[in-house]
Amino acid sequence: FMFYRYLSEHQENYLVTNNVIDVPEGMTVNDAYKEEADGEDLADYLEDISSSLGYAIAPDDTWATLNAKIDNSEIIPSDYQTIFDNFNKNAELNAEAIQDFRGVFNDINLGDSRLGSSTTARAKSLNNIVKLVNGIEFKDENGRDILGEIYEYLIGQFAATAGKKGGEFYTPHEVSKILAKIVTNGVKESDEAFAVYDPTMGSGSLLLTVGNELPHDARSGAIKYYGQELNTTTYNLARMNLMMHDVTYSNMTLNNADTLESDWPDGPDEKGIDHPRSFDAVVANPPYSAKWDNDKTKLKDPRFSDYGKLAPASKADYAFILHSLYHLNNDGTMAIVLPHG
Repeated sequence: FMFYRYLSEHQENYLVTNNVIDVPEGMTVNDAYKEEADGEDLADYLEDISSSLGYAIAPDDTWATLNAKIDNSEIIPSDYQTIFDNFNKNAELNAEAIQDFRGVFNDINLGDSRLGSSTTARAKSLNNIVKLVNGIEFKDENGRDILGEIYEYLIGQFAATAGKKGGEFYTPHEVSKILAKIVTNGVKESDEAFAVYDPTMGSGSLLLTVGNELPHDARSGAIKYYGQELNTTTYNLARMNLMMHDVTYSNMTLNNADTLESDWPDGPDEKGIDHPRSFDAVVANPPYSAKWDNDKTKLKDPRFSDYGKLAPASKADYAFILHSLYHLNNDGTMAIVLPHG
C-alpha cells in the first residue's frame, strides 16, 4: 500500500509538472484528472502516462479516489482486487516497462483470514491500513522525500524479527555499507553510466547502498542497476524498493529466476552462443551453503568450465563466486559475503 500510494502520487506530480492536465484554482489534482481523463479520452491519458512512467493509474483507481471512497463509506470489498487488476492491465501499455511493473502487487493476499473472518471484516482491515499509510508524512522537516527510507526501515525490522530467515532478503545495512565502499573505492565521476549487478539481490538494499556511495550526481541514468532474485515475493520487494528510491524503470533491469541454473543477464542466445554482460561492480550476499544441482553437464557452462570442477551439491557458495567473477569487467570490483573458509 505504501508503494501504491507512492506510484499514485508520483503520477499526480507528473501530470502537474508536465502540464498534462490543467488544475483550476480550488480543485484538487485528482478531481482535475477525473474531469479531463473521462470517457473516450481516458485511453489517451493512460497511454501518455505509461509512455513516460512505465505504468498508469486511472482516475477511479488513484490513491486519492480510494481514500475518498473510504471516507464516504462507498468502498466495496471487491474494489481492492479491481484496483490491482486494472494496474496489471495498464502495465501492458508500455512494452519496455512490463517486466518492472507486471504482477508487482500479486503477493497481496486480499483473502487472508488474518485480515478478518468475513469479506466485510477483511475490507474493514484493508481500509484501516490505507488510512494508516495515508497518515504517514512522506517528507521530513527539510522537505526531503523519505518514503524509501521508511520502506527500507520496515524491511529491516521484518528481517530482524524473521531471525536467520531474514538474511534471505535483507543484508544488514552495516554490511551493505562495507561492500558498497569496497566496490566504489576510487571510482571517479564520469559521463559513463556505472553498472552494478547483484545476482542474489533479495530486497535490493545492497544495490541501493552501492548507488548511494557513488560520486555521480543526480543525473538520470548515471547508475544502472541489475539484479536477479529466485524468490518471487522478495523480487517484488526489490522492484518496489528501487522505485521508491527514485530509480526509474529505464535504469533498472531486475529478473526473477535461479541465478545458478541459467546464466543471466543475457547468457546464451537461441544458437547457444554465450553473450555475457559484464559490470563495473558485482555485489552479493548469496544464500549460505545452498543446495544446488551440480550435474556434470554444468561443466560445459562457460561460467564454470575454466575451472574443471563444480561446487558440491550441498554447498553452492563457490558457484556463486564463479558466476559473479564471470560478470565482472576488467576494471571492475567484486564484493561478496560468504560463510566459513
